Amino acid sequence: MAIHLALFIHVVCVAAWFGGISVMAMYLRDSIRSGNPETMSYALGKVQRWNLTMFIPTAVLVLLTGIYMLMQYANKPTWLLVKERFGSLFIVLFIVLIALYGRKLLNQVKAAGTDSAKGQAILKRYIMLLNLSLVCMIILIFFVTVKIGG
Repeated sequence: MAIHLALFIHVVCVAAWFGGISVMAMYLRDSIRSGNPETMSYALGKVQRWNLTMFIPTAVLVLLTGIYMLMQYANKPTWLLVKERFGSLFIVLFIVLIALYGRKLLNQVKAAGTDSAKGQAILKRYIMLLNLSLVCMIILIFFVTVKIGG
């Protein structure tokens, strides 16, 4: 029963994490379109808070439930070990990059002041980081579902 609960938590957290990253990228794109440096700074600050308060804890839950489910296998197949290593590395990198790089970009946007072009460039880098996270998640989900289904 515990493994089913862990799988449920794992899937819900992955879905929330994926959806949240998508929404954050769209939210930042809208702030870029405004062309207003204050709006861009506010949006990036809000996204950074969302990451730190909601999506990093969600990523940790994904990691913990994934490790727990992996420990339930007596003989781990190679594909599962590779997926677990790549998935764990991705989660740790996501946490470190979002926490540190996001804070750095937020400070750069605040330092840019009224320079709209510089603010837009900084937000585009953050959006790229979010989109790369989504691509990695899609790749992981694809390989897990193909192996489980096949």
